[in-house]
Amino acid sequence: MSKSKSKKKIIIFAVIMVIIAVTIVTAAAMRGKEQEISVDVFTLKKGEITVTVPANGILEEVERQTIYTEDSAKVLSIEVEEGDHVTAGQVLALLDGDDLEIQLNIKEKNLEMNKIELAKLEKIYGEEKTEHNRRLESASRKMEEAKRDFDRDKELYEHGAISQQEYRQSERNFEDAVESYEEIQAKVYTTEFDIDRMKKSIAVTELEIREIQNRIEKQEDKILSSINGVVTAIHLEEGSFVNPANPGFVISNIEDLTIEIKVSEYDIAKVELGQEVEIQTDAITGKTFKGIVEKISPVAKRESTGQTTETIIPVTIKVEEKDDLLKPGFSVKTRIISQQKEGVLVVPFDTITMEANGAKTVFIVKEEVLHKVEVQTGIESDFEIEIVDGLQEDDKIVLNPSMYLQEGMKVVVNER
Repeated sequence: MSKSKSKKKIIIFAVIMVIIAVTIVTAAAMRGKEQEISVDVFTLKKGEITVTVPANGILEEVERQTIYTEDSAKVLSIEVEEGDHVTAGQVLALLDGDDLEIQLNIKEKNLEMNKIELAKLEKIYGEEKTEHNRRLESASRKMEEAKRDFDRDKELYEHGAISQQEYRQSERNFEDAVESYEEIQAKVYTTEFDIDRMKKSIAVTELEIREIQNRIEKQEDKILSSINGVVTAIHLEEGSFVNPANPGFVISNIEDLTIEIKVSEYDIAKVELGQEVEIQTDAITGKTFKGIVEKISPVAKRESTGQTTETIIPVTIKVEEKDDLLKPGFSVKTRIISQQKEGVLVVPFDTITMEANGAKTVFIVKEEVLHKVEVQTGIESDFEIEIVDGLQEDDKIVLNPSMYLQEGMKVVVNER
């Protein structure tokens, strides 16, 4: 039994030694691996950082004049083409004013015919009125006679001088006479309405004649441009008649262009009047044009995009840089320069680590040893952030620090 126990002790001791040896080897291997951790770093230098507000928009003219004509007239000729540069007062088209003269002549003839018709109606009405009065007088006489006969027969009937049948007949005769008189008295002749309608028609025609006469006095035989600019649309054709309700020409001043963009409510605090704007368009590749923020709407708007709704503020940008290549209607991309600093320390966002207490830290490397440094930051661009305190120029900053990095850890440096 003693030998058996002795063998068990030896085996247990051997197992323990093996475990210890494995642990020592593993720890040594881990230390070796820790010593071989490599990090990517860059050398901190002073540079510039720019905060921008991007947005898309459409180039539009500041001044655009749609030209209408006051009266209908035939177009004799069009003196310009789309794309022509014109000056204020320049002739755009020549018109034929004879159409108004024709209209006036027609109205005057209609007025003359209406007056003749009115005279005929008044003559007929006079004759009807005379006949009406004659018939009314005759009916009045018959009614008076029937009334006298009825009064006499009533008295005779009351004294038994006539029969009841004779009395009833006399009563009916009187009632018929009254009814006949009232019918004639109440009769309304349609001629009277025709006369009233014709008088109104004459009055309207006279007003139309005066209006055409005034238009003839004001009418010009040409259409003129009211501003300096470029002919961007022609809605007339030679030989056609202009319609005062429809535009004839569109003249645009393409020297002065603006862009209206929509800025999110989350970015509008970064936008101020007078800020510089960079403008680019796919129509002109490789070139950036300059502009300024000219107007910020005092009112926000709600806009729906698909299934989402956002609040935006319209902002107007004035294009400062003149270029014949820029055309109204071009789609453009804009970047408002909200803030810009030069000669400051700037690091990428992915170098910053947020601590549980809200502090911002950066790992730097000195003599191949990691050091965690708390930093104070300034303005932020889309990809970079300004460091205002905590770092110095030429510090070696760790890029994309992993969660396993710790203060004092030895590392292998890969300079980027």
